Amino acid sequence: MARNYVLLDKEAHKNIKIKQDPSLTHSKGSHLVGVSIREFARAASSVPLVLVKDEAANRYHCTGLYGLVEGVNLYYSAEGWQSHFAPLNLQRYPFDVRPNGDQLSIFIDKDSDLVNEKEGIALFNEDGSVSEYMESRQKLMAELVNSENLTQDFVKTITELDLVEELRLGIRYASGEQRQLVGLYSISEEKLMKLDDEQVLKLHRNGFLGAMYAMLSSMGQLNKLVQLSQKSEQPIAAIQILPKDAPQAQPAAEPAKAN
Repeated sequence: MARNYVLLDKEAHKNIKIKQDPSLTHSKGSHLVGVSIREFARAASSVPLVLVKDEAANRYHCTGLYGLVEGVNLYYSAEGWQSHFAPLNLQRYPFDVRPNGDQLSIFIDKDSDLVNEKEGIALFNEDGSVSEYMESRQKLMAELVNSENLTQDFVKTITELDLVEELRLGIRYASGEQRQLVGLYSISEEKLMKLDDEQVLKLHRNGFLGAMYAMLSSMGQLNKLVQLSQKSEQPIAAIQILPKDAPQAQPAAEPAKAN
């Protein structure tokens, strides 16, 4: 779905209201969703956490693996969001924080189905001040920005320590078809165990060690994808992490920008 973000303006958008959508319908086409490091502890019990590489910028992004096919989010259902956890990158919509000159400002997707002037929660009060709802959105966006900055430090650290390794998944569908999903990355537990005490202590004190083990433990949620796929057009029988020397097959899905 195309987005049309414009700078939020209290005059231009004084009559705007936001409809609430607990099903997170805007997420249904996102198989990869950005997850920030401060969310890892909760996210690890809900969704596999992986890294995807932005080749143009030559850096990695932390994401939740919400589907195995581009354009299909297995956690989305019209009956309700299929998890106890939803990343801030989904909760923030239809808002976003983007550069505006030399500062960051709040933008809104003016073409979103959630944005209108008739139904929902107002962004501004009659006197022009921000509503209580909008105040909560501003706090959420500030939390997301702060966590994203820490996430970038985390990614820089694990890259410098050469702890990133390719992750390949073998998928066996109920139909008997088999394929591989490549282009994903994770933490090398083998290399992590070889770090010296000083490096480990530093990682522990800045919270990065716990984040790495959260990523590793989240692989147990691959079974959640199998479970959720049973109502999809391609039910999955099993997903396994392939050994490093397994023959490579199908190319990776393109990394999706968080919605």
